[in-house]
Amino acid sequence: SMTMPLVVQVPFVVCTGMHKLCPSFSYDQDTFNDITAPTAILKAEESHGLEEVDVINPAFDYIPPELVTLYITNYGGYNPSYIYRLLAEYYSPEDNELQPFVT
Repeated sequence: SMTMPLVVQVPFVVCTGMHKLCPSFSYDQDTFNDITAPTAILKAEESHGLEEVDVINPAFDYIPPELVTLYITNYGGYNPSYIYRLLAEYYSPEDNELQPFVT
């Protein structure tokens, strides 16, 4: 469960480059995530009797911001409350409005 780190007081540290953080706020797992085929985690021969079960296989894990204890970036370690300030310095305001790439 995603609330387990809160219950047992386990620190959750995110280690990433600033270029991988998005200036747009994600409200839930589906905002920026791709759902992939369930066959990667559930083989066809294992699915007998599970016809009524929906298997959702997100490409990435979504960690709610309130569970993150520390961000370690290429600029150093920061409290989660300071990440928004770093993102404001790293991205221009125009980057907050993401547009689809058109060729």
